[in-house]
Amino acid sequence: MAEIENNDPQLSVERMSVAEFKAIITRKGWLMKDVAVRWKLGKTRMSQICTDSERPVYYEDAVRALPERNKKK
Repeated sequence: MAEIENNDPQLSVERMSVAEFKAIITRKGWLMKDVAVRWKLGKTRMSQICTDSERPVYYEDAVRALPERNKKK
């Protein structure tokens, strides 16, 4: 896919590292398998997304938007 040149900073985001992506999920109280269920993905696909440094930006937006997880009582 060809890259489109733009000057809008919201369209030119710096990618999260694999560690940053996983850290946000953990910090919000989620387990990878629970995010996979929420996003209707298999565990294998979720793992692929987490470890892909070139993952689509919408997954980065989605992980930033995850709500804080309520702790089970």
